[in-house]
Amino acid sequence: MVRPKKTTQTSEKEESKSMIQEEETESAKTASAEKTGETEPVIRILYHGECPKLTPRGMGNIKYELGINDENDEAYIRIAGNASSGAFNTKWVGVNEIRERLEKLAEETFRAIILQELYKSQSSNNHGFLGAILKAEGVLVGVEKPPSMLQMGEWTGLLKKIESLKREGVSLTDHIAVAAKERAEKRAEDLLKRKSVKTDK
Repeated sequence: MVRPKKTTQTSEKEESKSMIQEEETESAKTASAEKTGETEPVIRILYHGECPKLTPRGMGNIKYELGINDENDEAYIRIAGNASSGAFNTKWVGVNEIRERLEKLAEETFRAIILQELYKSQSSNNHGFLGAILKAEGVLVGVEKPPSMLQMGEWTGLLKKIESLKREGVSLTDHIAVAAKERAEKRAEDLLKRKSVKTDK
């Protein structure tokens, strides 16, 4: 006799896993900001993108965003989502910072770990995810063997895309900020409920 699959239980586990990942990501970002005294710049989001990870072993795509700081006209990139498990930092990283880091390289081929210093968070996923984003935008190019190695591509396509979207006045929804606000409101609501229960007792 074949037992029916427990789809509800599996779905609940996946949802729980996703919630834990979101909390880990948000906690890592908050802890890093508090420790360094950093404040996130106000960024106008120009583009929501999605790309595969660097290696075939990496399951699920990465979501990312391109943005512009209208005060200083500086472009930014950030990791915005991960379809599988693994925490990451949602900090905006300046395109100029990335260019400076890559221009320092003496090697013709390199691994994504060279991008690690752009993040204060200790998550081991940040540099690999950023490397995948830069590869998707043509800034980096994959080397056939070994597959995890990279080499420089061209900045032209990415910079033209950002400039074009900026001039068009594109301003997309900041889903990360919206989700963070909703979580904060939910926590505040739960706290009030707990206080109410204690008062009734």
